Amino acid sequence: MSDQNNNNSLYENSEYPSRQRRTADQHPRRRPRKKRGSTGNTILKVLGTLFLVGLCTGAVLCCFGAYYVQTVILPEVEVSMDDFQLGENSVMYYQDKETGRYVEMTTLLSSTSSVWVDLEEMPKYLPQAAVAIEDQRFYTHPGVDWKRTAKAVLDMFLGNDISGGSTITQQLIKNMTDYNETTVKRKVTEIFRAIRFTQNNSKDDTLEMYLNIIPLGAGCEGVGSASLKYFGKPVSELTLAECASLVGITNNPSKYGPYSFAKSKTSTGEVWDARQWNKYRQEVILGEMLKQGMISQEEHDEAVAQELVFVRAEGEEAETEIYNWYEETVISDVRADLKEKYGFSDSRLDQIMARGGLRIYTCMDPEIQAIAEAVYEDRANLNYTSKSGQQMQSSITIIDNETGDVAAIVGRFGEKTENRGMNYANAAKRQPGSSIKPLTVYAPALEKGLLSPISVLDDYPYDTRTGSAWPLNSGGNRYRGLTTLKDGLMRSANTIAVRVVADYVTPQESFSFGKDKFKLDLVDAVQSGDQIMSDIDISPMAMGGLTAGVSSRTMAQAYATFPSAGVYTYSRTYTRVTQLVDGEEVVLLENEPEKEQVLKESTAYYMNTMLQRVISGSGVSGDGHTGYEAALSGMRAAGKTGTTSDNFDRWFVGYTPYYTAAVWTGYEQNEKMKTGSANPAAVLWKKVMSQVHEGLENKKFPEVSGLKQVTYCLDSGLLAGEYCALDPRGSRVATDYIFPEDYPDGRTCTVHTAESVVKVCVDSPILNEDGTETGLYHIAGPYCPEESLREVCYPNYEREKVGSAVAQDEMYRFDVVEAQGTCTVHTEAPVVQPDPSDPNFPWDPSQPVGPNDPGSGSQTDPSGSGSGSGSDSPPPSQDIPQDQWP
Repeated sequence: MSDQNNNNSLYENSEYPSRQRRTADQHPRRRPRKKRGSTGNTILKVLGTLFLVGLCTGAVLCCFGAYYVQTVILPEVEVSMDDFQLGENSVMYYQDKETGRYVEMTTLLSSTSSVWVDLEEMPKYLPQAAVAIEDQRFYTHPGVDWKRTAKAVLDMFLGNDISGGSTITQQLIKNMTDYNETTVKRKVTEIFRAIRFTQNNSKDDTLEMYLNIIPLGAGCEGVGSASLKYFGKPVSELTLAECASLVGITNNPSKYGPYSFAKSKTSTGEVWDARQWNKYRQEVILGEMLKQGMISQEEHDEAVAQELVFVRAEGEEAETEIYNWYEETVISDVRADLKEKYGFSDSRLDQIMARGGLRIYTCMDPEIQAIAEAVYEDRANLNYTSKSGQQMQSSITIIDNETGDVAAIVGRFGEKTENRGMNYANAAKRQPGSSIKPLTVYAPALEKGLLSPISVLDDYPYDTRTGSAWPLNSGGNRYRGLTTLKDGLMRSANTIAVRVVADYVTPQESFSFGKDKFKLDLVDAVQSGDQIMSDIDISPMAMGGLTAGVSSRTMAQAYATFPSAGVYTYSRTYTRVTQLVDGEEVVLLENEPEKEQVLKESTAYYMNTMLQRVISGSGVSGDGHTGYEAALSGMRAAGKTGTTSDNFDRWFVGYTPYYTAAVWTGYEQNEKMKTGSANPAAVLWKKVMSQVHEGLENKKFPEVSGLKQVTYCLDSGLLAGEYCALDPRGSRVATDYIFPEDYPDGRTCTVHTAESVVKVCVDSPILNEDGTETGLYHIAGPYCPEESLREVCYPNYEREKVGSAVAQDEMYRFDVVEAQGTCTVHTEAPVVQPDPSDPNFPWDPSQPVGPNDPGSGSQTDPSGSGSGSGSDSPPPSQDIPQDQWP
């Protein structure tokens, strides 16, 4: 115990605080424990914390929201009523080629009509009916009815039917801008636009604008045209019943429009037509007007009892103003460009096009348009009917090469009887077939220097991917063998196109070239059922079996690149659009020519020379010029045919130094075309273009400098050698002009060589299986007389056999002819009859006569003595190599 005390005392006065012991009086008293707080206090703390977190979060969100509104929403909220004033009728013009002045072409009436009516001219019931059913608090809210908006949001979260939350102002803005996305951004933008619009415009002006642009069915935009169309009277003469009837249409014109043919069921299952539904909606509106004190009970009852008499009898069709194909195409182009630039809604565009006071300056050539329409309205020019009874259809687009202007366009064969119908020239897409080859096969191969027009490829099946020889050429299994690039295009050989895409250009590069350079509507990838469809493949790029297709306008503007020295010009149907404002024209659209150099001039030159050969034949189909039917008299022309699988579509796209025209023919619903050997597209092309070019000078296509003449072999594409002229088919030597970078410097033909030069015997023809002559002869044997010998050089090259396919040049190959054996006529040494005048007569005629025997005379004596003396030639009975024959 004492030891413990002593130890403790050691640390009592230690200088280290940690070792000092506290005395009893130094120990602090232990604090009493506080009692735990109540549950209520805990909840308050939690709520307080959540409140602070929420407050901070809300502040952050508010800041973000303010920034979003400031940077994203507010820049889009300005909507000016001045931009939407309707004025005079819109007019189209074309330019007179002789005077340069613009001549009125047509006045637009559009598929919709609108007649502006001031609010003061409307009976009071009309705006009252609109306010009663669409926006009860219209005159008191700031453009947005917050109560209705909140209710719509609540209904959405509760899963109830969402009641309309949009005010008249919001509906007006929606109709003016066509901003109909179902997104939060759209709704927020719409709210801010409505508030700003209300700040800038009076309520009466807003209501007046609303009533003048609301869609009311049957092509009516606004109450002015609807009053005339439905009741045959101006708005000022409408009764209360008629006002309610008109306003009731806007909720759903297809359901409530008196001229609609739609029918739908009531809640009890009864089927009502549109006029019954219109009456029902009218009575709902009259009930709201009564409820809101706008009309008396007596007025209400009289209006309900009044019979609604419409101008058109139930089920009666309306007459429509029909535009020609060019006018309709211009309308389509202008509408698209106005919408893109100004964001106009479709309904607003209908009004502007008809009553916006537009002045549209078109590119139409009235003479060319008239020629095209005349040809296309005469059924005798395309008098084909399918097995199911369909009449053949066609479209044509003609483009001015210099400007890119669409000079004429016809979207369908026969008389035009409707607006916005099927337009095969401008909108509908069909498979181009082989007409795509110049764009995705030959142009890229030439542009990249991979091949030249004299390059040689094998017109022979590429592989057996389908279990048989692939691809087939047009007309069946007709393969020609070694073929120059330009002949492959002329004959439209699928095999050549496939080899170019597969072995040289590649499908991806071909796809990119067609899409980027020629603006073709090619498909990268798209889901179709359980398959992914893509144009990035050999077959679509080489033979035109596209996922979607092309229009004749697309093809015409693409081909116009060739006669324009490689410059692609976007086609246009108008040069500018203006609007009359206070008597002055204000430019809305300026449509300057948009050009792009997409090909080298050398490539364009090659394509022009190659495509001219397609149609410059003798006028018969057998000479290989597939487009011979399009040849023009006294005018240079070039082009390409196109035929799709099962003969569903036929094309001809061609051009002259002046114009490019693309023609498609086929049936609306795919059926095989049975036109014999004729290509109806090429025939139509010629019928139109021959008239278009009457009186025009036969100009040349753009010329180039730096060409170099080359003498080459048709079977190798290399410089012609001394043996190329000895081919059994005749000389294979040809001459052309190419650019120096494509010249085969120092490379001589490898197909015709000394190793394949032989002598044949013309007395021993090689026969076909049916006994007819092939035009070839057996290689000469040792006994063939000199006068029957001919020196030839058979083409010698390797070809891997594909199935049972046989190329036409197969029979001329050296190893094939060699396998036929030697002469079958001169098989043994000739027997010479005794000559009594011979001094050595008689002698034994049964003995073989050698070249040294007296009187033989059967071989030529190298010494020229005639007796054979001095010759060291061995007897012909020996096996003598042919090259050692005397």
